[in-house]
Parts: sequence; structure tokens; C-alpha cells
Amino acid sequence: MKTDLQLSHLEVVPGHEGRVSIEVTNNADVIDGVTAIVDGINPDWIRLEQPLLSLFPEASDTLELVLDIPTTCPAGDYLVITRIVSTIDADRQTVHDFWLTVAPVPELDITLTPMIVTGGSSAVMRAIVNNAGNTTAEVSVDALEPTRGVDCTTDPTNVVIPQGAEAVIDIHLRGSRSWFGDPVSRQILISARTDDFVVEKTGTFRQKPKIARGLLTALILAGIVLLWALIFWFVINRLTRSDDAAKAVGTGFIDGPENIPLARVAATLEGTVTATTTGAGIPRITVEASRVNSEGVLEPVGSVATDDDGVYSLKSLIPGTYKVRFSADGYQTVWYDQAGDSATATEIELDPRQVFDNLDAKMTGNLGTLAGKIDVPPDALGTPLEVTATPVDGANADAPAIPPVTTTDGSFVLEGLPTPGTYQVTVTGDGFQTQQFEQTLSGGETTVLNTVQLGAAAGTIEGVVRDGQGTPLGGVAITARSGDLVVRSITPTSGNVGQFQIVGLQTPETYSLTFELPNYTGTTVALSLAAGQSSTGLDVRMFGGAGIVTGTAAAPDGTPIGGADVVVLGDEVQSETTTLTTGGSGGSEGSFTVSGLPVPGNYTISISGDSYQTETLGAIFFGGGTQDIGTITLLPTTSTVTGTVSTPGPPVGGLGEVEISLNDGTTRQRTTTSASSPAGAYTFADVPEGSYTLTFRRTGYQTKVVLITTQAGIPITQDVSIVKAP
Repeated sequence: MKTDLQLSHLEVVPGHEGRVSIEVTNNADVIDGVTAIVDGINPDWIRLEQPLLSLFPEASDTLELVLDIPTTCPAGDYLVITRIVSTIDADRQTVHDFWLTVAPVPELDITLTPMIVTGGSSAVMRAIVNNAGNTTAEVSVDALEPTRGVDCTTDPTNVVIPQGAEAVIDIHLRGSRSWFGDPVSRQILISARTDDFVVEKTGTFRQKPKIARGLLTALILAGIVLLWALIFWFVINRLTRSDDAAKAVGTGFIDGPENIPLARVAATLEGTVTATTTGAGIPRITVEASRVNSEGVLEPVGSVATDDDGVYSLKSLIPGTYKVRFSADGYQTVWYDQAGDSATATEIELDPRQVFDNLDAKMTGNLGTLAGKIDVPPDALGTPLEVTATPVDGANADAPAIPPVTTTDGSFVLEGLPTPGTYQVTVTGDGFQTQQFEQTLSGGETTVLNTVQLGAAAGTIEGVVRDGQGTPLGGVAITARSGDLVVRSITPTSGNVGQFQIVGLQTPETYSLTFELPNYTGTTVALSLAAGQSSTGLDVRMFGGAGIVTGTAAAPDGTPIGGADVVVLGDEVQSETTTLTTGGSGGSEGSFTVSGLPVPGNYTISISGDSYQTETLGAIFFGGGTQDIGTITLLPTTSTVTGTVSTPGPPVGGLGEVEISLNDGTTRQRTTTSASSPAGAYTFADVPEGSYTLTFRRTGYQTKVVLITTQAGIPITQDVSIVKAP
């Protein structure tokens, strides 16, 4: 066996396929089966595209080694030793080696714990950086707040992470905060870099004001109540200090108190403030009551804030005429009843101890904005992406439709959103998986969303499995593999028999599909899916049943040979039998039958017998059936040497009684005598293959020596002539 490997060094990127081609020539005189055994690397990472090559004598073919190096394989150099071995004769083998370089592939993951931190002027966020690559990585970690309102420092900034290990990075956040208002959400972009590989993660720093809005509202309300109390005290004090009327008072009247307690005359205003967009109650709306004095001027006398459900109750109001205003940051101010200003507001007459309920109001928020960034894979930059915002649960049903925005760089801004309300944000793009999430906007709010991670849409593979005659096959086990991802399915046995659909496949990826069914030869198909691609119409053929080989062994003279050994060898299949020694219902003498051969298949049939040379033939099955390879002539392992000894005369003719010796120089000499009838004839039977000397002796004649070479199964005729001695 002759083999040739031109390759001395191969570099493979994990996750990608590598190939090694070895040229194999069968220089034996029999059909041979050739395979390869690989050492020096995990055998699961190497597969033979054709596990066994069947080669006729002097034929050549290429043995393809396919290297599927996983991403978990450590980077470095490996000495791979490949043995090319005959399956007929294990001593026939050759050895080649080459260096395999597994390229380093950086891969990092970031996990934030927690993803949202709340604090005042400072906080700490923790990032766990995992080295998922195949080599030790020198990683630099950076953090950034896009508006520069927060200083971000990482500790440590640079770290060396072994393969499969992780490092904990503390991210210190510090920035000035406002005195009043709502908490401010700041997006913190954390990035980890090794070589040219960068991975990013976005966290949120929820920064609280120094004085919370609820506390500020409480202080304002307390101030208003205090002011109202001072005014009330001042008015009552003036009234009690006025001079007595200058008139006589009857003594028969019943005396009463000088002041009337407020509790006996106080009135109450109650109601609910709802949003025009959603109809739900709005919390923290300031409700202010102003008393209309005798001159028509409004005098603020009390205020209150709505609860979480929008309900409020404004108590301790003295009888009189009032106007009520509703206001809050981010909302359009309204007066009761839905008036735009105090001049057009409806007056409310309050009687002593009256509870004026259902003093409701509807408020409209200022238009809001949603902005954000879509993280698009580098190879998909420039792909148009559409971002839409749709009100949830029928909110804003009467509002005009919000036009979608299209982006090619991942940045988007959705403006003019009615508030308050909850919106479903949808991101779509050709070949990408649709992303949807909800975002709530308060009145007039502008919100910057966390970075949206956009991945390729899932792929689908559809098709049908048929047998060699085109009939759909049910119960076929289908396995789709790509790296560590394995998805399985099975074809139905009723209804849509033979049809299959494998959904939810990661893209872009290349998949190896294996089809298996008992009594059928397994089939493997390789298929590449682009981003979001669905492959349909795959037509897979499986060949089932079994192959049968028949034939007859005979000697060169046509005599059937019984008891000869018959060996049928194929891919992982070896079947043996012997030829019949007598004829009967099973066949004639010398015949044989080998059944149950898996199809399709390429087989070699070897027939050998005692004192006969081995004969080898080939048979190829594309489907089930019987192949008759006919009569195989077995040549003997020895030869026959015959001839005639003659004399030139006188008299001329055959010469009997000549002693003839056959000698190979190593074994015992064989001797015979030429016959008298027919005159001069001689024979040596069962002569092994080799070189010999024939010596002819007879008294009165000169001795003659002849050199001959015999070949197995080929008879030799050697005629000689000897002369008389002088």
C-alpha cells in the first residue's frame, strides 16, 4: 500500500471545519479496504468523510479526514499521527504525521449583579467577566455613562483570565444628583476587550434626588396648611376684636359662644383624577382649592395630592364659593370642570358640612419620547430595522397611529407619544428575530431604553424522506447537529408520512442532518442556513432491504470446488460461508449464497480453498436484490512441470529411462524417470512456485541441466534433447 500526504502543518479555527487529504494506492494484487486511525488528538474531533475505501489492485483514491475542532479545545500545537491501515491485512499500514495548530478564539461573557443599582451620589455595580474562549485572555474592562454625568471607574481595570475561568470587577459610580424631583435612570455601558474581541453589557444606575418628590410635596402641603391656618387665625382674631354694637340687648336671650368651631361648618371636596389616554387614576397630582372673595379674587386656601389610584379628599374648607385647579409636572393644567384657565372654571358653592364628591378631572400628559440603541451584529450593520411603539391594552385607542422609524445604525427615537401610557416596542428586521418589550411613560416623560440585543431569527429545515423507490418513509429518526447544539425529530407514520420539519434552529449555522431507520442505511446531509433562513423541499433518499451475493467456485478444468471459504467484506460488515460440497435444494456443488448485506454498499468477495489461490471480486449494491458473480476459477497454489526427453539420433525420437531430478537448492530433491511409452514423457506434479534446476542423466549420454521458474497455477512444459557421450 502506497500513501502520500503533502501536508505538514494545518491551522484550524475552532468551530470551523479543517480537512486533510491522503492519497492511497493499492499496490497489492487483491481488492483491499483501507481506513485511518488517528492519534494525538481527541478522536471525537476527527471523522472520515468515507470511513472505508475499497480499492482494486493498482487503483488510487483519496482518504479525507475532516477535523471538527470544538470551541472548547485549548489553543496550541498538536502532533497528529495518522495510520493508514488495511482492513484485509493489519500488517499493511503506513504512518504519517502533521502539526495541527488550533487557533486562539477569544470569547467573553459579562454578567452584571445586579443589573440595576439604586443610590445617591455613588453606588457600586459588580461585573463578572467569564473567559469562554480557548486560551488565556488579557482583558481590559471599561465603564461609561454616555452623558458623562456619572464618573465610572473599574477595579481592576486589567485582568488576566485563564480559559474557562472568570473574574469579578467592581464598577464604582459617582456623580452629582439633583435636589428635588424623581429618581434619574442612567445607563452604564460596561465593555470587556481582549485583542479585537469586545463584549458589552448595559446596566442601570437609578440615582435618587437629595430630597424625594414625596417629601417635597409633603413640605409644600404643610406650608400651605400653615399659611391657611395663619390666615384663618388672622381673620378670626380680627372678628373677635371688633367693638360691640351700640344697642341695648334684651336680657331674655340665651347666651352662646363667641366663636363657632370649624369642625361644625367645614366642607369637603372629593374626586378622582384620571388620564385621558388610559382612563386610569394618576398619582401625585396637586389639587388646589381657591376661595372666591367678595371682590371676585381667588385666594388659595388648601391643596392636596392624589393617591396612587388618583383619588383625593380636600377637607376643612369653610363654606363659600371655590374654584379648583389640577396640576403636575409633565401634564397640562386643568380647572374644574375641564377648563383651560381660572376665568372659565366652574364655581363650586360649598355649604356648611357639605361633602362635594365626584369632583373629577381628566388630565392629558405632554407628549413623551422613547429613544434607544439596538445592538446589531457587526456583519449585519446597514440592515434596515423597523422600530414601532403600540399602546398596550387599548390605551390611546383614539389617538393617531404612531409612525414607525427605520434605522440602519441601530439608533432610534420615537417622538410624539401620548402620555401617560404603556407601549409595546417592537424591533423587526429581515433575517433577525423579532424583539418585543413594554415601556411605561409617565406624563411628558423622555426615556432612554437599555440597549436592545438583536439576534438572528430562528431557521427551519423542511423536507421528506423516501426509500429507493420514492415511497415516503415514516419513523425515520432525524438528528440535526451544529457544534454542541443537537435537535431531534421523527417522521410521522400516518398522515403526512415521511415529511419532517425542524424549527427553532440557530442561524447562521451549518447543520449536519443524520437520517436513521432500522434495516435502512443511514444517510447524512450537510446544510447551511443563513440568518433567519428557512430551507424547504429537502428530498432525502434512504436505501433499505438487503443484498444477496451468489456464485460458484471451480477448478481451472471446470470441476466444482466444495468446502472453499467465502468472505464478504464491506463497511463495518463481514459475512462468511463455505461452498457446498454436494448438490441439492440449496444449490449445486461448489455454489455459495451470502445474504443480509446492508445496502447501499460496496463489498469485496474473497474465495479461497486448500491448495488453491485466493480470488477476490467486487460487488456494489445500490438497493436490495441479488447479484450473481458467476463461476470463479480458483487457480492451484502449485504448478505442474511436464515435458519430453528426446535424442537427435540415431535413432531420432523420445528417449525413455532418463533419470530426471528437480531441485530448488533448499528442499529435498525430487526424481523421476522418463517413460518408455509415450517415449521420453515425464511429469512433476504439485510443484511450489519458485526457481528450479532440471537435471537429465542416462548412462551413455551427456548430462544436461535446465533452469526453470514456476508460477502458481500455471503449468510448464519443458522439452529437452540429450546427446550420446563421446
